[in-house]
Amino acid sequence: MAEHVFCIDFGSAYTKVALRRHPAADSQLLVLPNVGIDFLIPSAVAVDRRTKPRVLFGDEAVSQIAGSGIDVYENWKKFLFLTPPPVAASQSPLETFLHSEELVQLAAKYDVPPGQITYLQQLVTAARALVGGPGDRVVSAESQKQARAANVAAHFFNWLRQKVLDACAKLPMSGLKFDEIPVRIAVPALNGGDVAQHPGCKLLKEALHQVGWPLHPERPFVAEPYSNAIGILTKASNALHRGRIHFGDMFGKGPLITVLKDTRHYPSYRALVIDIGAFTTDIAAISIKPDGNTNSDPDTGFVVNQLSIPFGVSDLDSRVRQALPKEKREWLEKAPLKEFATFQKMAYTDGKGIRPAGLGMVIGGEADRDVIETCLKEFSDRLVEEAAKFCASLEPTAMQELIFTGGGSNILVVREALQDAAQSDGKSFVKMHAPDIKRIKGGPVIDKLDEQFTRGGSALGGASIYFEKDYY
Repeated sequence: MAEHVFCIDFGSAYTKVALRRHPAADSQLLVLPNVGIDFLIPSAVAVDRRTKPRVLFGDEAVSQIAGSGIDVYENWKKFLFLTPPPVAASQSPLETFLHSEELVQLAAKYDVPPGQITYLQQLVTAARALVGGPGDRVVSAESQKQARAANVAAHFFNWLRQKVLDACAKLPMSGLKFDEIPVRIAVPALNGGDVAQHPGCKLLKEALHQVGWPLHPERPFVAEPYSNAIGILTKASNALHRGRIHFGDMFGKGPLITVLKDTRHYPSYRALVIDIGAFTTDIAAISIKPDGNTNSDPDTGFVVNQLSIPFGVSDLDSRVRQALPKEKREWLEKAPLKEFATFQKMAYTDGKGIRPAGLGMVIGGEADRDVIETCLKEFSDRLVEEAAKFCASLEPTAMQELIFTGGGSNILVVREALQDAAQSDGKSFVKMHAPDIKRIKGGPVIDKLDEQFTRGGSALGGASIYFEKDYY
């Protein structure tokens, strides 16, 4: 059990951090001054090697242009979670040790920087490539990318922890030792089971251990779609009555509490969550069939079906770059991440273009409209295919809610295509949650999500007392 908790929604493009300062306090998103956009913290990391090497984070990192002594690491999350091919059985004892958890623990014990471990791994790998005999296999390129991402993670979370503690020190609260508050991380549901068992979570755990950030003792990881649904359905509220969770107060703003109280007329319920992110698109169906005990312990009554597709907005970005003319493609490939984010919003969401200084042409405007629309349709078609298969496998329920979150949910044509797929085969919803959504006559009730829940719902839900079993 944790009376206080941080929850990090570790996103490929942006990271969000929420805090529950005591059991009955509403979860709140933290704003780290001068490092991002409100509560959105850029996940990119840059290294400036032009003079003395400097590691850059936040707004500084996304303003850098890669090349000429500057390395920019963006979307590095995927290298933590995409499991590389296994290392051959012929791996030497030295290589086995260099990639072992024991070495990570020894390095932390003796304050050896993670970068030195990575360089040593790469040195041995390069040496073996030079002297290896016929048939010898070396550590794969994917493994090297994963090791580099683990090194970036240690630097990123060390910086993030300090910035979070600095921001908390300015909160109007006294008596809390913020450096002792444990953290929970919301991660994609890539393995279809317990997310904590994914190898990527092991790497995250090692990175947090290195920087001294204590993990939640019972539930250090939670699936993003699940925590998204909890954050939105409870509106980030936490409520206790005589030391126990008061589910009526927490879920009173949605139909879930109606189902829990009136099982005769509302025998079943489902929240379908579609989170369109940069690295993955996550789909979760959280279903509940009340059985008499659910009022006191709804988590045991929930059936969670989850699917994380390693296909997101970064893949759309790549396709758009390839499809545009050479001059425009080259500008987008070299553009700082901050400027590219402006292009994404204008071209995908607003249907307009940008005119970069000195280029002499518009990118994403009317001349590129057919190309952009074709790429958006290809992207939508792939997601619709996955969503339709997922929904077809679900049993019918009496009440359903449809929830869209993630940065990609702002792309209207993509969201509308997924909305149609979710309503196929006669399925309907009593309520829909999404940003900038208009109600259709005769359609379901609409809950327009503000930015807090569109982008920060997973962090808010992960910080919820709902995930603290000792309060049930």
